Parts: sequence; C-alpha cells; structure tokens
Amino acid sequence: MGEHSDGLLMILIAGLALFLGYRGFRSWVRKPFTLRSGIGFEMNEEIVEHPAVNLLEQAGYEVVSDKLKVPLAFRVDGSILHSRLFIDYIAVKNREFYLVRTARERLPIEWTGSGLRKELLPYLLLYPECAGLLYVDAEQGILKEIALTTDEDEDESALEGTWRTL
Repeated sequence: MGEHSDGLLMILIAGLALFLGYRGFRSWVRKPFTLRSGIGFEMNEEIVEHPAVNLLEQAGYEVVSDKLKVPLAFRVDGSILHSRLFIDYIAVKNREFYLVRTARERLPIEWTGSGLRKELLPYLLLYPECAGLLYVDAEQGILKEIALTTDEDEDESALEGTWRTL
C-alpha cells in the first residue's frame, strides 16, 4: 500500500502545483497595463495660504506641496520641443496622493468626457501612482475628485463621493 499511496500523493501535489501555476499565469495575463512615469517631482513644502487650501483641509485632505512646474520635452524629427505642466498642490488623504488643479476663470473646464481628456488626462497619465486628481473651485466651494477608470469599473460604489460642495 505504501508504493501506491506515495504515487497518488505525488500526482495530487503535481496537480495542485499545475492548478496554482495556471491561476497565477491567468491572473498575470489579465492584469491591466499601467504606464509608469519617469517624471518625478520635488515637493514644494512652503504652502501659501489660499481658499483652495482651506477647502481641501475641510474635506479631510492634507496639503503637502504648493505649486509645482513639471518640465516636459518632446523629440520631433530630431528637434526638441519644450513645454511644462503646472500642478497647483499635492494633497494626501488616507495615505494616498492626489494632484490638485484649481479652477481658472480664463481656462474653464468642459465637464464632458472629451473635455476632461483634453485638460486633465496628461496629469493622470504622468503620475499613475496617484489616487487621482482633485479639481477645486474655491469661489463656488466645489471639490471634485477625478480618477481615470474603465467602463468595467462603473459601479455605484466607484462613483460615490466624486462631487462635493462645501
């Protein structure tokens, strides 16, 4: 009986190893592709008092950096073109970082899918490790949390709390 039980046990262990290997491989293949940005930023710890900072703090965020300039360079047919993005603040809540953009009277955002793509997608793609972007309109007392998602993630729990008026 010892010979048969050892062989059966080996077949059972091999089957379990194959099953776990298959599940791990399948999970790895289905893992969503994410961009990783090599563009970092240094925190600007001197935070100037502003109504947007007060609004963020009232909503439970801690502002950890003031305005930042992110330099960008594009290579086009051998030439280098320069540009930059501006981040108004960086805030933290529940140990997650958020980029912050404040409302600008001269540059209103069109609150449609294409409007958000045009104005805010570069920020979300440059820093995918951030939990999202906060849009603050201090005059209106509005704080919007924006995160890049897919249609598959569209359930009610993912959409709750994305619009706050304080």
